Amino acid sequence: MDSSMSKPPFFILGSQRSGTTMLRLMLNGHPNLAIPHETGFITPFLKSLGEYGDLGVKENRERILDDICRHKLVVRGDLIPDKGRILAHEPSTYRDLVSAVLEDFAERQGKTRWGDKTPYYTPDVDVLRGLYPDAQIIHIVRDGRDVAVSQKTIEWMSNNFPSLARDWAWKTTLLHKVGACIAPDYLEIRYEDLVLEPEATLRTVCAFLGESYTERMLDYPEYAGSLVPAESLKWHSNSVSAPDPSKLGTWKTKLSPGEKMIFDEIAGETLSLFGYERESVPRSWRTQASK
Repeated sequence: MDSSMSKPPFFILGSQRSGTTMLRLMLNGHPNLAIPHETGFITPFLKSLGEYGDLGVKENRERILDDICRHKLVVRGDLIPDKGRILAHEPSTYRDLVSAVLEDFAERQGKTRWGDKTPYYTPDVDVLRGLYPDAQIIHIVRDGRDVAVSQKTIEWMSNNFPSLARDWAWKTTLLHKVGACIAPDYLEIRYEDLVLEPEATLRTVCAFLGESYTERMLDYPEYAGSLVPAESLKWHSNSVSAPDPSKLGTWKTKLSPGEKMIFDEIAGETLSLFGYERESVPRSWRTQASK
């Protein structure tokens, strides 16, 4: 299957609760760019591809597509409303199949290029690049302490604070190191810059993607609510609203002295790597015991 899209795909990655949804909604306002809520299926099914056999065989690609259509994020985002449209591409490889799904999504929006925003794929950036060697990677970084504050409010995420700190440090450092290897196909931006200087940051992203800047991307609050599945809106109330600088640095008042100390001990070097201020916290039995 020959792709109908003239430019390479791009993937928005980063630690969960780092602003990937806000960036996705902004970029989806571009007349050329189509980005679903989250795909979720790409790397899991690639890893289990051996279970389906040769996708050049019609029955095999129909079977894997049936299973993909049952994936919870595919269902939630109504990503594949018509399997027939995907099969009409006659995909003979897994890459063909993924491309058919995302190209169909773009075509239904009248767009000419697709991207993806699935933070879950962050540790598998090498897998994505293996599937799409020309893919562009946009890494959005947010102060890990604000990330942890946000993650603590999500019922399905870990409530183990040291684990949250390690996860943020690992994912952001991993992408940063991969980015050094795949430049110029890698762009790193900060969530804080996207909030404080959205136009300048989006101009940087558009230049990286080789797309023209359009002010329409800043109008996303007008329509963002319709682009996020209803059951996900409760987790993305800030994402569908205009950038709010008052949400930056909430860790200073939301984290206890003990949590600040723990985060700095585990991820302090990573905070410094990305230029975030570090708060000096006294190392005492009182802060160590504080929660």
